[in-house]
Amino acid sequence: MEPLSVLAMASTAFNGVQKLISSGREIEDVALHLGRWYGYAADLKEMEKQSEKPPIFRKLLDKGSVEAEALNSVICQKKIQEQERHIRDLIVVRYGIDTYREMIQMRRDIKKRREKTVYAQKRRRRAILDIIAIFFGLGIIVSGMYWFYVFLTNFKT
Repeated sequence: MEPLSVLAMASTAFNGVQKLISSGREIEDVALHLGRWYGYAADLKEMEKQSEKPPIFRKLLDKGSVEAEALNSVICQKKIQEQERHIRDLIVVRYGIDTYREMIQMRRDIKKRREKTVYAQKRRRRAILDIIAIFFGLGIIVSGMYWFYVFLTNFKT
């Protein structure tokens, strides 16, 4: 999925949080939208990490410009930072700083769990696909060399 698409989904969740909090809804009603927003924000941060070490297929087939990728990355980072500041302000004004601190602590715990499970699994899957691609490429090369050898030995006779 493209970072700008994830940013659009994060913005939708953010707008939902703003509307619910400004209408005086309780934290339980807002928690679902906050969870979605934080999930999208974490996904964007993970995409940023993955862009530092892209998979082999992306290295070989990516035709996008470096400038466009950098601009998209900066836009996503700045927009998420801005939304996070607004969410902090909304929560602090409505529920107090203690609720915000409690949420941040929960966020850290959830992030650790997610890192161990979801993102680690994605990295393993990507590594397996890279290994398969390497072996497939080696198979093609060895096969080509074999047929070239067969061609040369038949050509000599």
